[in-house]
Amino acid sequence: MIELFRVKFTKYLCFVEINDLVKIVELAIVEMGLSKEESQADEQGQWILLKNETPIYIDAWDDKQSTPWNYFIFEQDKTVFQITVPFCYGPTLKRAEFLEELLVVNLNLHLGKFSYNTRDNVVVLSYRVPGSAFKPDSLGPTIDALAYYAEMAYHVLKDEFNLKRVVEGN
Repeated sequence: MIELFRVKFTKYLCFVEINDLVKIVELAIVEMGLSKEESQADEQGQWILLKNETPIYIDAWDDKQSTPWNYFIFEQDKTVFQITVPFCYGPTLKRAEFLEELLVVNLNLHLGKFSYNTRDNVVVLSYRVPGSAFKPDSLGPTIDALAYYAEMAYHVLKDEFNLKRVVEGN
C-alpha cells in the first residue's frame, strides 16, 4: 500500500534547480520587507536575519550525497531549504536531562525540531524541507513559529537548567 502511494505521489512532485531555489528564497525575503543584500551571508544560498537579537540562518543547497536518512524523493529533488535558529548553549549541569526534555518537546512542535550541536555546544531549532517543498509565503510564518518555540522553551527551561541564550555578537 505504501509503495502504491509513493508511486502516485511522486508523479506529482517536481524538482527545483538550486539557482531557482536561491532566487525564490531571495524573493521571499524581499516580500517580508527585508533587503536581500543586507541579509545575504558570505556564500550564495546563505542568509542571516535577526529577530530581536537572535540570529536566524537560512540556507539553500544542493545535497550531493544521499544517506539512509534522506526523504524518499532525494532522487527527484536534491535541493534543500533550511532555517536554523540558535536557541541556547548546552547546560553544563543536567545536560542529559535537558536534552531528554527537548526530545519530549519535539513531539509537540508543528514546525521545526530541536537539535544539539556538540562541537559548538549549541542547541538549535531547525526547519528543513526538500527545495521543491519550500513555499515562499511560508518563510515569515515559519520564522515566527521557530522564534516562538525558542522563546517559549527558553522561558520554561532557563531556571531549571541555567540556560544562556545565543544572541548576535556572542
